[in-house]
Amino acid sequence: MVIEWQDTELFAFAAPATDAGVLKITAEQWVRKELPHLVYKGELTNVVVPQPSPGHCWDGSQWVPDPADALRLEYMEIDQLCARVDEAADNARQVIVGDPLRLMEYANAAAQAQVFKEEGYPKKSVPLAVSAWVVKGRTARQAADQILAKAAQFNESLLTLRTLRLKAKEQIKVHIAKGKTDLANQVSDEAIAAIRNVVSDLAG
Repeated sequence: MVIEWQDTELFAFAAPATDAGVLKITAEQWVRKELPHLVYKGELTNVVVPQPSPGHCWDGSQWVPDPADALRLEYMEIDQLCARVDEAADNARQVIVGDPLRLMEYANAAAQAQVFKEEGYPKKSVPLAVSAWVVKGRTARQAADQILAKAAQFNESLLTLRTLRLKAKEQIKVHIAKGKTDLANQVSDEAIAAIRNVVSDLAG
C-alpha cells in the first residue's frame, strides 16, 4: 500500500492510495512514518514486523495466516494429489482397455459366450466368436467359459481401478482438511502403486 504523508499547520494526515480516504494521524505516527504502516478497520496502524508472506493478513495486533489463502492452498494441494491418482488410473485403464475396436470385439465375444452358456452349450449352435476360440483340443464349452472368465477379470480390474481412485481421492480430501499433508501424500503414493499392481496382475 502506498501512503502519502502530508503535514499542514493544523494537523498531519496520511492519504492511502485506496478508497479509505484521508486518515488523521498521531504525533507518534508522524515520527514513525518511515516504518511500515497499513490501514486496518479504517485506522492507520504501524506494523513493526514486515508481512511474512502474501498468505498472511493483519488481525489488528499481529500477522496471521489468511484463512482465505489457506483454503486456496488446501484446494490446490487436493487438486494436485488427486490429479496424480487420476492420471495413474487413466494410464492403467488405457493399458487394460487398449484398442477400442478390440474392446468391442471382446465385449461381443463375451455376449455370445454368455448366451451360449445360458442355452446349455448346444454343440450344434456354437456362436462364431466362441468357435473361433475352439483350438488346440479346446471344446466349445471350455472356449465359452474361458471367454467369460476373461471378461469377468477385465470388468473386475476396471471396477478395482475405479474403487482405488475414488477411495484415495476421498481420503486425500479428509487428510488435507485436517492438515495432515504427509498422510495425504502417503495415500496418493499407495493408491498409485495399487493401481499399477492391477495392470501387472491382469497381464500376469
